[in-house]
Amino acid sequence: MRKRSSLPSIQLQACALLILIAAMLFTSITGCVTEQPNNQTSGSAYPVNITYTNCSSYNGTSFLTGVIKNVGTWNLVDLSLQAEGYANNTTREQGSAGPQTGVKSTLLPGESTPFMIKMSQTTSGINTTASQTQVASASSKIATSTRNISSNKSITQANTLVTKTCDLQYKIMAPEYKLSKTEPTLLTITNNKTRFSNQTISVSGEVYNEGTKNVTSSLVAVAFYRNDGYVLGIFVGSPQGELGPNKTAPFQIEIPSHFFDSSNSSVNATRIEEYAYELTS
Repeated sequence: MRKRSSLPSIQLQACALLILIAAMLFTSITGCVTEQPNNQTSGSAYPVNITYTNCSSYNGTSFLTGVIKNVGTWNLVDLSLQAEGYANNTTREQGSAGPQTGVKSTLLPGESTPFMIKMSQTTSGINTTASQTQVASASSKIATSTRNISSNKSITQANTLVTKTCDLQYKIMAPEYKLSKTEPTLLTITNNKTRFSNQTISVSGEVYNEGTKNVTSSLVAVAFYRNDGYVLGIFVGSPQGELGPNKTAPFQIEIPSHFFDSSNSSVNATRIEEYAYELTS
């Protein structure tokens, strides 16, 4: 009697085994994908763009200015920046900016906020490890470092400091922030007026609470821009009193006219932005 060949049976078993392995791999890959949160905390997310960085000087004090944009899909809350540098190659300086100095406390996706960092002399060390947040450059290319040197209109990845016209070699660290989906209380400026004199620039008006809850702590900021988009300066003040829903509170901010030198004059300010926000922490 002729023996039957076992080859077809072996082939069928091999095919079945391959199909089983393929199914297991597909399930494993699908599980890996679905377990990744669809938010800005993954390693491929770079939701911050810093542009228009500049340095100016007032009475021997250096000020760093620029614009931060949220290019992600989440709200950025409590944004803050740190900077360090050397004046005349010898004197170490550092500074910071955040909601208390005119950076909006909540930055919505696609929204921008100006910033101004006041630099001051220091002998203590700056925390160079606290900011590990990822940053994207002005061209939206992913930055490979969390320590970024500021330059005109972009964040560069150079490892050397950049000399600016204000005689300060400086670098701006990657911003720190929190991610949130909570909508902020909307505060708007009404009845605003700006008056110029030889001594001061006076900005006044009212803050209107469009939300449904009381706002116990808030700030008003005034930002001056040049026609090329660079920030000349930012100044803040507090509304008078608590803001209930659908209520207003007056504010007034006095700015020294001499803050702007001849090359950075307020006369060259082609846009004045006034905005208000609730302090979230």
